[in-house]
Amino acid sequence: MNRYQRLIAIIAIVMNPAFALAQRSGATNDNQPGAGVEFDGLVPSARLGLLEGAPMLIKMKSGLLIRDATLESLQFDPRSHGLKFLKYRLGTGRVATAKASDISALRIARENYRLRYYPPNQQLYLVNDDLAMSEATKRLAENKAKPMELLDDDEQAAATQEHRQFLQDAAKKLGGNFRVEETKTTLILTDVQPALVKPLGVYADQLNEQLNKLFDIPSGDSIWRGKAILAAFATPGGFAEFEVKVFDNPNHGGVTGVRSGEKRFVQTMFIKEINTGVLRGIGWGYSLGFASRLHSDWNDSSTWMRMGIASVLGAMTTGDAKRLQSQRSEVAERLKRNPSLVGILSATRIDQALWPICGQLVHFLMSQDTTAMGQLFRDLKLGVSFDDALLQNFGMTPEQLASQFGQSLGAPGVTP
Repeated sequence: MNRYQRLIAIIAIVMNPAFALAQRSGATNDNQPGAGVEFDGLVPSARLGLLEGAPMLIKMKSGLLIRDATLESLQFDPRSHGLKFLKYRLGTGRVATAKASDISALRIARENYRLRYYPPNQQLYLVNDDLAMSEATKRLAENKAKPMELLDDDEQAAATQEHRQFLQDAAKKLGGNFRVEETKTTLILTDVQPALVKPLGVYADQLNEQLNKLFDIPSGDSIWRGKAILAAFATPGGFAEFEVKVFDNPNHGGVTGVRSGEKRFVQTMFIKEINTGVLRGIGWGYSLGFASRLHSDWNDSSTWMRMGIASVLGAMTTGDAKRLQSQRSEVAERLKRNPSLVGILSATRIDQALWPICGQLVHFLMSQDTTAMGQLFRDLKLGVSFDDALLQNFGMTPEQLASQFGQSLGAPGVTP
């Protein structure tokens, strides 16, 4: 092609309406991870330019809320076409830039957006969250489930006051030295000496922050309705008294428990001293309650992940490396004897003896890609089938997951 022919070709491209649209909204394949790849609510390239100049609110992962902003431009990686930076103008006229990886959520021109992670190239893509949640709501409705609605600040404060009153009434019913203490994330009903209660509250706050980070929830936000509740008893009989006098439940059958419902989360335990076992127990219960409530009230398809999250997070958040190694060795030996996951990937109820396998499966996925693991869990809670969610987040089938997991433990030939 000579110089004249190249010039004619360029003019033809420039005169093409598609080229003009691309100039307004970036390259024609910006925000498109690849041919055939689709996400709920993925914003088409052609719509990107329409967002520019719109009023915007930005929620950062740090918890910072940027108000009174206007979207200046979306800046994409020229090779992966993932979103890298967002440029915005404040009401003062100052122009600033935010990294896509630091953003939790956006509200642009009365619509909600978030960023979807695409594991094959580890890039982020803009998703219209209103459209995505509409699709998720339809899927969940088929199972008589619904997305979990998060409360605003005023609603959270009202729910916390409701819980506080519930515990104050409980303290009166129980009598003795029972009192209510409060931390950033937790209300504690207890008759345990203050020196033991303080580290419990510190750990509960740290645990909530670690769970937020793991599942990409902004720092300081809460997935609980109000605050979580911990009931810590100085005597083994405290649990029974609590169940009978407060919940009118004479058939409690134990000395500890977790109540995780739509209204409130309550974890109860007997505490004689603070040690790794006690903290691991709190970590187990909080993690299970967190996972059960996160994203939706649909839990059937994520049973193994919820039990795995509780099993492994309780040890990880207390730095209990010996516990993790012991669990790993136990699971490895079990799979060498019987190279099968015995159907836990699709089970809605899992025997306690199988929880270590669930924990090590979650730990294995975290070692592959922690962000993808969190997103896999979100997909399951929003009604995506396990096969589809696993393929989209890890590029594996259940058979491949079982095989690779077994190989990581020195147990070849493991099947689902």
